[in-house]
Amino acid sequence: MNKILCLAMILLGNSYQVNAQSATDAIKPGTSFKDCDICPEMVVLPAGSFIMGAPQDERGYQPDESPQHKVTFSKPFAIGIYAVTAEEWEAYIQETNAPRRSGDTRPGRACTEGKPSYPYESRQPAVCMTYHDAENYAKWLAGKTGKPYRLPSESEWEYAARAGSEGPFPFPFDEERGFTINKHANLDGDQDGFKYTAPVGSFPPNAFGLFDMHGNIHEWVVDCFHGNHFNAYVGAPDDGSAWIEGGDCSVRQIRGNDWIEPPIFSRSGNRNDRPAETIGDWLGFRVVRDL
Repeated sequence: MNKILCLAMILLGNSYQVNAQSATDAIKPGTSFKDCDICPEMVVLPAGSFIMGAPQDERGYQPDESPQHKVTFSKPFAIGIYAVTAEEWEAYIQETNAPRRSGDTRPGRACTEGKPSYPYESRQPAVCMTYHDAENYAKWLAGKTGKPYRLPSESEWEYAARAGSEGPFPFPFDEERGFTINKHANLDGDQDGFKYTAPVGSFPPNAFGLFDMHGNIHEWVVDCFHGNHFNAYVGAPDDGSAWIEGGDCSVRQIRGNDWIEPPIFSRSGNRNDRPAETIGDWLGFRVVRDL
């Protein structure tokens, strides 16, 4: 074998090792990345298990948060560090000519041609879209990047929000006032410094490096409505997948809390739901990418 061919093979082997190492690093939990300039910034979450739902003695407990059950993720996945921002949403609108929605007739709460009534800047969370609009954004992102983007399942969302914690929140209550979390979330008036939605990342991240899981806006997830009665989780998947079968998919689950609601509705296990065609200045989403 000549020296040039040997050298080429050595270089190729070294290149392969570097690329293989890069691929390994790309799925290392805690690694963050962006697949394009206007794509959401993502972070890799580890494989593992958690207890989904809330115990009946937790303050604020609602019947649809039971029974608590173990959910196991067999492999890592990536989720948006922030909710999709107004800037990221606008890039999608511009490229696809997707509709700018109007809705909600409450005074001061209307969405008009895709924008809320309050001041709305590029780094605020995107709002004023239906569930199917959010789903179409994820499909567009998948097509644009060639990567498997989608909306999160409800269990993925709660796993991300808990970030290894138990109890109502992954952070302590404010020292000054009982059941308050204004130092960690935008909600319940302007005591946290914001009258409306805050720019994403305005509050400390959780242990997974995720922001605004407990305030600012509610977020669409894939799961269909299965009732809000006691033991509503009976039959739910235990593998982290979305719960679709047997549900009313004209209504979808939403998670988190928004800038105007009290902290009792921001608990990690708290659930809510809305018709899939709901449009609001309080409702957006974040994306997941399979690895």
